[in-house]
Amino acid sequence: MITVYGINLSTFTRKVRLALVEKGLDYQLEVAPMGSPAIRALNPLGKIPVLRDGNLVVPDSSVIVAYLERRWPERPLWPADAAALARALWIEEFADTSLREAILPWFAENFVKPVFQGVAGDAAALARAGRLRDAAFDYLEREIAGRVPAVAAPLTIADIAVGAQLVTYRQGDGVIDAARWPGLSRFHDALVARPAWARMIEEEQATIAAARARKKTAG
Repeated sequence: MITVYGINLSTFTRKVRLALVEKGLDYQLEVAPMGSPAIRALNPLGKIPVLRDGNLVVPDSSVIVAYLERRWPERPLWPADAAALARALWIEEFADTSLREAILPWFAENFVKPVFQGVAGDAAALARAGRLRDAAFDYLEREIAGRVPAVAAPLTIADIAVGAQLVTYRQGDGVIDAARWPGLSRFHDALVARPAWARMIEEEQATIAAARARKKTAG
């Protein structure tokens, strides 16, 4: 049985879980926060997720997906065409870096700080992040243009990587303005309507609701 070490509200843990689901692979999630002793024993960087397959330990979401593609080539997430593969991998990289930097403040300021740190979010930080978000969303609006799959059929790592980030943005009360980014809005809505995605998001929403309830009780 494949084991994924991480937490369900981690964007990159979600990315790996969605990849496993889309490839039709069974796995178990072992809850282990970033920087915990359990994770540091598996990944010297202390980052999540980490995948274990038998005696093999694989850290980093992109490396994990590459391993899954070689280990289980059925139901591929990497397109066979070289140009399409390059495009899918680039969109994955963009999502993991620029898009993540742009949207993470919504999750940090609107959820992590008030719920886990007991402090109000920083409106100025969100205002600064808004410029990065707008640039990233403008780029994706042009590149994806509302297509699902964005690059090639069936779903590829490009869809999963962008979708995983957009879920985190929405969990931080971020809004995808359908008037400004109609294609990106359609793209997001189509992904989260997929049954496996919907189930995972429902699970995560339960985690968020429980955390908010604990904070309210403690407060």
